Parts: sequence; C-alpha cells; structure tokens
Amino acid sequence: MPDLSEFLPRERIGDRWIERLAYSRDASVYRLVPEAVIRPKNEMEVRKLLEYSRRSEVPVTFRTAGTSLSGQSVTNGLIAEVVQDWQRFKILDNGHAIKLQPGVNGSVANNLLQPFSRKIGPDPASINAARIGGIVSNNSSGMICGTQYNSYHTLQNIRFILVNGQHYDTSFEKEYDRFCLGEPALSNGLLNIRNTILKNINLSKRIREKYRIKNTMGYSMNAFLDFEKPLDIFSHLLVGAEGTLAFISSVVLETIPDPQE
Repeated sequence: MPDLSEFLPRERIGDRWIERLAYSRDASVYRLVPEAVIRPKNEMEVRKLLEYSRRSEVPVTFRTAGTSLSGQSVTNGLIAEVVQDWQRFKILDNGHAIKLQPGVNGSVANNLLQPFSRKIGPDPASINAARIGGIVSNNSSGMICGTQYNSYHTLQNIRFILVNGQHYDTSFEKEYDRFCLGEPALSNGLLNIRNTILKNINLSKRIREKYRIKNTMGYSMNAFLDFEKPLDIFSHLLVGAEGTLAFISSVVLETIPDPQE
C-alpha cells in the first residue's frame, strides 16, 4: 500500500488510536473507526490524496464540522478534515455574493456579511457549528429559508476536484467546454439522463413536485430539469451529494437580505 507520508507531513497524519476514536462519531448514532485522520491543506494535496485512494482502494471521506445527523462524516477508511487551512473567503458584489472555502463556519459567513445587511440563504439549526462544506454537500436548509434560499438555489459558482484529480470552476466560461472535452463519458451520461427524464412526462412531473417541498436527501435530481449544460447539471448535483461525486474546494453563494434592527 502507498504511504501517506509520501505527500503529507507526518504531523498531519493522525493514526494514533486516540485520534482515530475521536473521529469515529459525528452527530449521528453511527460509529466507524477510521484508519487515519489526515489534514490536506490545499488542492494539490487533495489531488494526491485522491490518487492515493485510487491506488490503495482505501475510501476517503471529507469532513468539516462533523454535525451530520445521518453519518455522512464517519468512515472506516480515511477521514480528510478540511477545516484549519480551508477558511478563506471573499466578499463579492458589495455583499450580494460571497466566496467561501469549505472550512468557513456558517455563522462566521453571516457575521462577515452583516455590514452589508446580507446573509447566506441556508440557515440550518447547527449553523453556529456547521461549516460551508457540509452545508452545501447536504443542501442544508432550515426553518426560515425553506426551498427558495437553500444551498441549491443560492449556488452561484463552484470549484471542485473529481476523483481523477481534474478540477473545474464554473466561474470561468471556458470551463464548460473543457468539462465536456475532459470528461466525455460523464458529460454524455448526464445529457442521456436528462433526455430520458424529459421524455418521461410523469417522471419529470414527479421530480418537480418532489423539489417544490423541502428535500435534503440525496442528489438534486431537479438539476436535470433546471439546466441544459453538463457542467451546470453536475455542479448542482454536488449540492446534496454528501461528498460522493467530487471534493468541493470553494463555492460562491448568492446572499439574501438581512435587515438590521
């Protein structure tokens, strides 16, 4: 098996029993003891980690705050914690959008936007602990945002890394053609699924009805009806994918009004 220390410093590989036990639970009832807890600090190390996973056949689960109620942030493989070095942000368009890395805390994002009387749309009950990576990956919502302002509907752009190590960023128009050329099987597969759904009136109607109500379970299948381009479809499937399709390295979220009293 390849050695993690080939691309990660020893101090960022937690394989002691006590470290593994500390990450064997999240906010759910499940318990899985990982082989190790590692902390990649940039995209290059994430790509090397994914290559390691392919060669060793050891699964990787990316984790931020671990507030999942469904066990998505525990594994008996490798846990890759992306918190400490993944907290960069940038206020855009006078606060009408914000660029966030996965380690940014949800309430911190709102505090950053407070001077603009804006906030992010998702408002999960765990927002004081939850991080953007989990908020987007679970299509988090809350009692107030409903469906209109959830992660899916406020996603403006996203940057992600596929399991093959390729990265794409919807902020750049040229990425749409590059995605189709670089991932032909994936792109064609997405279009085939879309065409199948569009041809089935009952299925299309069922999907529309399903996503009119709050739905945070699994892939955002409404992406096949809402978008035509493969990159748009895939980037919105990532919302709610629970980290199964790609690693999200940053997102740009449209913000919503937050009147100050």
